Amino acid sequence: IFLDAQYLCVVELKISYNHVMKKLKILIVEGNTNQENSNFDAAGCIPQSDNFKIHVKKIIPNCDVDIVSPSDDDSIVKIVSSLEKYNGIILTGSTLRINDNSDEIKKHIEFAKKCFDSEKKIFAACWGLQITVTAAGGRCRISPNGAHVGIAQDIVLTDEGKKHKLYSSKLHKFTTPAFNHDEVQIPPKNSILLASDKINKFMALQFHVGKAEVWGLQYHPEIPYDYMIKLIKHRSEGLIEKKIFNNINEVNSHIEKIKKANIELKDDIRTIELKNWINYIKK
Repeated sequence: IFLDAQYLCVVELKISYNHVMKKLKILIVEGNTNQENSNFDAAGCIPQSDNFKIHVKKIIPNCDVDIVSPSDDDSIVKIVSSLEKYNGIILTGSTLRINDNSDEIKKHIEFAKKCFDSEKKIFAACWGLQITVTAAGGRCRISPNGAHVGIAQDIVLTDEGKKHKLYSSKLHKFTTPAFNHDEVQIPPKNSILLASDKINKFMALQFHVGKAEVWGLQYHPEIPYDYMIKLIKHRSEGLIEKKIFNNINEVNSHIEKIKKANIELKDDIRTIELKNWINYIKK
């Protein structure tokens, strides 16, 4: 009896060890085209997918991270056939506009639908939220209240948001990096509203679609303010042409506001949502 008990104990320890040591596998879906990533490079910014990869590796160094672009047809075919190996999927931001209905956008929507066919946990940031919402039957539009340009101020958690694992240890009112002109207008069925601000009602959602569970944000916990400032400087002429700012002095004043916010926001606080999602998919 002693030997049997000892044997069972060893087997149990091996199972526990293997469970702990099993590598997490995450797929990151790049939102931008190769051409747009060249523009990001000119602004001194790395691609959205690389930025996410760096942050994921900081949170959990011992994990495997793959990156795929829906515009790469050959790569997508291979990925679709092996989606089951991933513990979670991250959809990044993008400068694409969801209602342009281009072939590129259609590829993103179709790939999101493929992800829904798998029992996956999805983290969708900004464009990623808009893509998953659209693929799940919801609707997006140009935000009638204007744009977030580098920063979203005074995001407030709903009662559901305060209880949600996405916001564990998060303040119930916070400011964070964000950059978007579009917003969710009609969320998918059975969505749970987690956070809002004065510009976008649907700043954070949770919903189930197919076999997948989506945690979606209309902001960027993975992007530091310094990155946003580089983008704003690079896009300043276009922002003035679109009447988001009247002149370069307004742009510079806005940048100064973000610099002040940068001093107050620590990286470990900014990235809480991503950390919470990774902890969730590890279980």
